[in-house]
Amino acid sequence: MNTFILSKFLNIMSLPLEGKIILDLTRMLPGPYCSMILSDLGAKVIKIEDPYYPYGHPPPFFQKGRYRESAFNSILNRNKKAITLNLKKEKAREIFYELVKKADVVLDTFRPKVTKKLKIDYDTLALINPSIICCSLTGYGQYGPYEQIAGHDLNYVGISGILDLNKERVPYGNGEKKKIPIPLGVQVADIGGGLVSVIGILGAIMERDNTYEKKGQYIDISMTDCVFSFIPYLASFHFSKNLNDGTETHNPLQGDFPFYNVYKTKDNKFLSVGVVEVKFWRELCKGLGRDDLNLKQFAKGEKREEVFKVLQEEFLKKNQKDWMDIFKNLDACVMPVNSFAEACEDPQIKARNMIVEMNHPKFGVIQSIASPIKYSRTPLEIKNLAPKLGQHTIEILKDLDYTEEEIRVFRKKGII
Repeated sequence: MNTFILSKFLNIMSLPLEGKIILDLTRMLPGPYCSMILSDLGAKVIKIEDPYYPYGHPPPFFQKGRYRESAFNSILNRNKKAITLNLKKEKAREIFYELVKKADVVLDTFRPKVTKKLKIDYDTLALINPSIICCSLTGYGQYGPYEQIAGHDLNYVGISGILDLNKERVPYGNGEKKKIPIPLGVQVADIGGGLVSVIGILGAIMERDNTYEKKGQYIDISMTDCVFSFIPYLASFHFSKNLNDGTETHNPLQGDFPFYNVYKTKDNKFLSVGVVEVKFWRELCKGLGRDDLNLKQFAKGEKREEVFKVLQEEFLKKNQKDWMDIFKNLDACVMPVNSFAEACEDPQIKARNMIVEMNHPKFGVIQSIASPIKYSRTPLEIKNLAPKLGQHTIEILKDLDYTEEEIRVFRKKGII
């Protein structure tokens, strides 16, 4: 009886994906974010890295003397193992095929057709292991006119319509002044693509494991598709105009209304105000001491500009903390706009234990972001630091029954 089955038999605490093996061919943010979640959930994630890839360890760094490690990778690659394989070499592919025989999922972020060129595409791998699930996470997906075009997060949110939402407000009466889109500070498409990939992979694992044949399948995830699907509220305004004589009602969550906006305080800090419902608006007016605004939440034109002006004037009378002392006892949807450093000290973030500390052999205590998934019975934790490049190469090859002499030859020939 293997240890996984034994733990179930003895009712020993195990994680949801314990016993599953993920082969991670990805780089940068989207794919590693996906495999980070899978590893947090208990899967054995094996990072397969190209030893010659120049951008595998991006800044900023933890550094001590001349020794340094990517702080970015320390977050994304925790709980994973790492092997280097030069998949352009036939012998390296043979080693990869041996890993595939035991694996559940292969995750890649190569541009379409690259896996076919490397002979590691789904059709090839399914002949080796019919139960394998392959997930490709790319900017534009495996087909379409943009399939082979290079891109980054800003391009994907630009195409999807999200970037067009992120603009500085132009006050009413400023003529036809064009509102300029502002780049988002968070990689929405990268993170979103990683999250949707996790969902797709988990669904494919459940479907496979619930069928008699245990047959895998291929998953095609486009980051552009993902972010396009993230705006159902905006879509509802656009789609509804087709049934309303072409009249398109205005999305109130784009920053053009005073009840859903950001305001500066006396100490040059900011507050986010998200009082969509009337009951919250009245609480906001109460906190500001401006009950005269109770019926002006949805004012239009110049009257709306006057509400904007009054709210900003009121918020400038007190510091951010003073306002929070007032609104903490009111149901008004008012919160501070934190920097990341301030977020780390926010009592809610701290209460949820979203920052964890780990002991590093070189740097001492380092910090990381915890999993946001809070299980009551099988809590998730960071058990292992991110691996160095190829750290577990020998261990993994020995698990595949390669001898020390064979491993020396692999290294000499640049296979590993």
